[in-house]
Amino acid sequence: MSLGVSRKPRRDIVIVNVSDYKTSGELLRNPETEKALGGKIVVQLSSGTPQEARVMESWAQRCGISYLDGAILGSPNGIGTPACTIFYSGPEEIFSRVKPVVDVFGGTTLFVGNEIGHASAMDMASLTFGVSAMLGFLQGQVVWNGENLPAGGFFETVKGLMPILELIFADMSRRVAAKDFTGDQASVEAYSAVIELLARWCKDRRVNHALPDAYLEVMDRAISGGKGQSDIACLYEVLSDPSAGGSSGL
Repeated sequence: MSLGVSRKPRRDIVIVNVSDYKTSGELLRNPETEKALGGKIVVQLSSGTPQEARVMESWAQRCGISYLDGAILGSPNGIGTPACTIFYSGPEEIFSRVKPVVDVFGGTTLFVGNEIGHASAMDMASLTFGVSAMLGFLQGQVVWNGENLPAGGFFETVKGLMPILELIFADMSRRVAAKDFTGDQASVEAYSAVIELLARWCKDRRVNHALPDAYLEVMDRAISGGKGQSDIACLYEVLSDPSAGGSSGL
């Protein structure tokens, strides 16, 4: 836990950036600290879920603490550089007061709304895409190297796909918003056949096939539900189906 720093010391703003909300809770949730924080602003930059942000906000309100939640989109060496983006959510008046202090942490400081969980949600959604893309790249690299294709060529190939992928993502976004999954160009069954080939290749080469297996499991749910000929964007409904997994709460 550290105090925010500006040209004029601000002892009313406390910046918390530890590993997760559990750790920050252990630091903050005790009578002595709660009393010391009364009337101050706590800015949470630790990693957590939107629900954890809501729980922390409720705790802060009970203790007479102003609370702002933040999420860092970037690697540690990007902090304080133009490469770093930090989302903030909570009372806009509180954000306006802390902005001169927190601007030093990242090239882009974004207020994303009054709902306290929105910063964490935007970070989670963005990282979901980023990590999935990185894993997909590495899986493709396994195939590339396994077949002795030219060194460095896979990156150049993927880079050339970016304009096409942007069009695909735009179409998927439109389809999800409209709940329109009709079409004959990119069916679930067509993609499933491609992923089945990847799974078979991995098994033949005796390499890890956890990723294609996971993709096939999601696609199989759609196919068994009669959506095999629907556009691949229909997998949004499979992924958001509450009956497909357990639930938990704080």
